[in-house]
Amino acid sequence: MRPHRRAVAALAATVATGLAAVSTVAAAEGPAPQTAGVWLTTQLEDGLLTNFGMPDIGLTIDALLALKATGVAPAAAAAVADQVAANAATFSYYEIDYDEDGDLDRITDAGSTAKLLLAAVVAGRDPKHFGGLDLDAQTRALIATSGPHRGRVRDTTPDVYGGDASNTFDQSLAVLGLTRSGGAPADTVAYLVRQQCPAGGFRLNPDPAGATCTSDAAADVDATAMAVQAVLATDPGSAAAAKAVAWLKAKQAADGSFVNGPQQPDPNLPSVANSNSTGLAGQALAAAGATAEAGKAATWITGLQLTTGADQGAIAYSAEAHATGAIDDMLRDQWRRATAQAVLALAQVPLGDIGKPVTGSPSASVSASASASPSASVSLSPSPSRSASASPSVSASVSGSASTTPGGALPVTGDPIMRIAAVAVGLIIAGAVLVLAARRRRTP
Repeated sequence: MRPHRRAVAALAATVATGLAAVSTVAAAEGPAPQTAGVWLTTQLEDGLLTNFGMPDIGLTIDALLALKATGVAPAAAAAVADQVAANAATFSYYEIDYDEDGDLDRITDAGSTAKLLLAAVVAGRDPKHFGGLDLDAQTRALIATSGPHRGRVRDTTPDVYGGDASNTFDQSLAVLGLTRSGGAPADTVAYLVRQQCPAGGFRLNPDPAGATCTSDAAADVDATAMAVQAVLATDPGSAAAAKAVAWLKAKQAADGSFVNGPQQPDPNLPSVANSNSTGLAGQALAAAGATAEAGKAATWITGLQLTTGADQGAIAYSAEAHATGAIDDMLRDQWRRATAQAVLALAQVPLGDIGKPVTGSPSASVSASASASPSASVSLSPSPSRSASASPSVSASVSGSASTTPGGALPVTGDPIMRIAAVAVGLIIAGAVLVLAARRRRTP
C-alpha cells in the first residue's frame, strides 16, 4: 500500500472510530426532555391535542410550552401556535344571553385569556394581534381596580352561572404573560403574593372576602410552583419567592417527588407522588436556582418515562401508571397531560423564559462550531391546565437551531453532538485532502 493510501485508510479508521464514540456519547446522554417532546408531536392531530374528539386548547397550549421548552420540532410548534390562535376566541370567552334581553353577552374566562397571552408571547407572536384578539388589553381589562380583590384577574361570569372562579393558577399565568407583554401591574403581583400562607406555600383559591392566607393547611404544591415562577419573573430577588422555595424544598420527598394538592393527610384527597406536581415544582426550583432539588425532581420523573416501544418518550403520571409498561388508550389523555407538564422539570426552563431569544453567554446557545464541547451540560427540566380536566406528517425532528434557545441562558439538548461530529468529520476529511494534495505536489 502506498504511503498516501495508508494515510487515507488511517484517517478513515479515525473517522469511523470518532463516529462510533459520538454515537455512544449520544446514546448515553439519552435526551429525556427531547424524547418527551417528540412523543407529544405524535399525539397531535392537525396541530391540536384533542379530548373525546374535541380540540382541547388548554392542553394544546401545554404542549406548545413543552415543545418550546425542549426545542424540538419547531415546525410542529409553529403549527400548534397557529391552531391555538385559530381557536383563541372560543377558548377565551363565550357568548350567551344570560340577562334574556335578546342580545348576546360575552363571558370572559380569566384563566383561559391569561394562558393564551402566555402562549402568544412564548410562541413569539404579537399578543395584541393573536387570533383576532388583543390579549394584552383583554387581560388588563379583567384586573379589578378597587375593593378587597384589587389586582385580581377575574372572570366576568355572572353570579347566576357561578360567578368569578379565578384562582392562583390564573393570577400566576396573567402575571407571567403581562410581564412579557408590556409589564405586569404592581397590583397584580401584590394580589398574588397575598395568597401566600404563613409557612411560604400558596393557596389555590383566594378568600371570597379578599383576606390574606392565614392557614398553612390551604397551601398547595402546584399553586406554589406557579406563583414562584410568576413572582420571580417580576422580581428575581423576591423574598416571597425565596420563602415559597424553602416551603417547596421541605415538601419534596427523599426520592425527589412531590404529591398533589394540599399537603395535609385527608382520606378524601389521597396524596400520590405524581409527575404533574413534580414537574411544576421541579421547574420552579430550577427557576429559583435550587439545582440540587430540581435535579432530584428531574431524576424521579425520568424514571417514569417509557424508553422503548411505540410510545417511547411518554411520561407516566405515577409509578403505578408506569408499571403497566404501555399506554392504555382509555388513559392516553392522562399520559398527555402528565408528559406536557413533567417535561418542564426535565428541560428546567422557567415559564418566564420559555421562547425568549438567546441573550446569554455562548454556553447558553446551541452552537455548531468546532469550538463547542461535546460534553456540554445537558439540562433536564404549562402552562399547566388548571382543570383536572398525531399526525404522521408532523415533523418530530429535534431542532438544534442556534437562533434561539427555549430558556434564554439555559442550554438546550438536541442534535448539537451530531453537528459537532459532522464538523469534526469535516475537519478530518479536509485534513486528508490536504495530505493528499501535499503528497501529489511532492510527486514527480
